[in-house]
Amino acid sequence: MNSTTDNEWDVAVIGGGPAGAALGTFLSRAGHRCVVLEAAHFPRYHIGESLIPHTHGIFDRLGLLPKMRTSHFPVKHSVRFVSADGHEATPFYFSETIEGDRARTWQVERSEFDMMMLDHARESGVHVRDAGVKEVLFENDKAVGVRLNGSTNGEELRAKVVVDASGRACVIGRQLHLREELQDLRKASAWGYYRGGKRLPGIDAGETTMFMIPGGGWFWYIPLPDDIVSVGIVADPHYLLGDSDDMETAFLREVSKCAALSERLVSAERIGPVRGSRQLAYLNRQTSGDGWVMIGDARAFLDPIYSSGLYLALGSAELAAGSIDAALKSGDLSAAKLGAFEPALWKGVGIIRQLIHAFYDPEFSFPKFARRFPEQRAALIDCLIGDVVGKDMSSFTAALEQMTPPPGPLGG
Repeated sequence: MNSTTDNEWDVAVIGGGPAGAALGTFLSRAGHRCVVLEAAHFPRYHIGESLIPHTHGIFDRLGLLPKMRTSHFPVKHSVRFVSADGHEATPFYFSETIEGDRARTWQVERSEFDMMMLDHARESGVHVRDAGVKEVLFENDKAVGVRLNGSTNGEELRAKVVVDASGRACVIGRQLHLREELQDLRKASAWGYYRGGKRLPGIDAGETTMFMIPGGGWFWYIPLPDDIVSVGIVADPHYLLGDSDDMETAFLREVSKCAALSERLVSAERIGPVRGSRQLAYLNRQTSGDGWVMIGDARAFLDPIYSSGLYLALGSAELAAGSIDAALKSGDLSAAKLGAFEPALWKGVGIIRQLIHAFYDPEFSFPKFARRFPEQRAALIDCLIGDVVGKDMSSFTAALEQMTPPPGPLGG
């Protein structure tokens, strides 16, 4: 390492998940000295297992495609919706709008996938430290470094740019009191894992299946390696949990009530605990400042319905890396320069959010939308594959608004 000291860095990244690992890889390859600080011992458990095809280009630019292609992760070609009465709609195949290898993606076991990404960051020149961050250091409202956890002497690392990739921990958001729940997307979730769940034949074996339930809730069914399936429910917290926090009771009750899902699990064995969260959606009122930037779930999380979490983690990391690279080279580490990527990203997030609200409208469904606006089917698939950032989707959103009202301003 050509540093004069291991306490001075171009970029200090809080969190070694996919967002932090990807950002570190991009910036290290651009010639910047990056340290990733991760408190957890990898491999570690994490939810969020389904990728969408628009990550293909990011993996290619990261140099990760060869590892993904030789992995044992199930290949995902499509998304299927099953109505509350058990009717299965025609799958939305990604190949309808994408040609060749880019029309597929993977269902990943996160402990293995996240370890792969962090190891790849190391191989790309990123320094990874097993250390948590107690707080971000500021001088005159500009981030200048971090203070580490568990350090008897209050060890500090100085950095020209601090990046919060801490996921739901939202280190900077909580420190600066920027994090707030999204009241218009109040959903709870509970999930577990089964061995031996049924899989469909052929290329449908790795699809994500969404099982609708009455009242606007839904289940995901995601095939994983080693004959494991991830099964989770998202629903109104009062319906799912009431005044209780008993995730296991709520989860098993709802699985037994969903006949189409139960049929897939008739010969399966549940393994491990049921996990959950009473409130999924949140955002930060400000996501970049002088000397600092947020990426991935540290910025915001809306809803798991379109499997957009990992894509937004990787996509925001790549976009932020471009802005940070330009800022470091110019010497301008202002919020405007570091956050130059944000308008395009937030516009894409807004489209995803509008589609989330449409999904939870009881009068709306994707099959009905595709029948009424067949010319928008390709645009709908673009949303399902994540191709929404930097793209004109105005005709699609106008059609969407003819069937369901749009949400209010983000954060309102």
